[in-house]
Amino acid sequence: MFLQKLFYKSQPYSIFFLDAIGASISLIVLLIVIIPFQSFFGMPMIVLYQLGVLALIMFTFSSLCFYWKPKHWKPFLLGVIFGNLTYCGVSMYFLIENWNVIQPLGAFYIIWEKFVILAIVAYEIVLLKK
Repeated sequence: MFLQKLFYKSQPYSIFFLDAIGASISLIVLLIVIIPFQSFFGMPMIVLYQLGVLALIMFTFSSLCFYWKPKHWKPFLLGVIFGNLTYCGVSMYFLIENWNVIQPLGAFYIIWEKFVILAIVAYEIVLLKK
């Protein structure tokens, strides 16, 4: 109910809130699950920290866009889309680059996360075209 009211009152800015939540989930999973259990995922720690920094940047940018609610919001949404696609590309690069050390659980997580992010990007593109 609260989220429904928040999204209704904050249109079209609620997409920034959704993106901020997604980036925070990525960051929390990296910090609380993947980094402490790095050996089960196999991705080198430096890569995990780099992905964490990217997720933090995306969280900050999306949160600020939601908070400030810029009048001309579409360029900011384009920035979010670019950031999400960059995060996907960078993490897929790291997956391929470290394929020989990554564990199946790590590969599964990275690929699954990309499907989620790309689904959000598809929705963001629909909003951008309105």
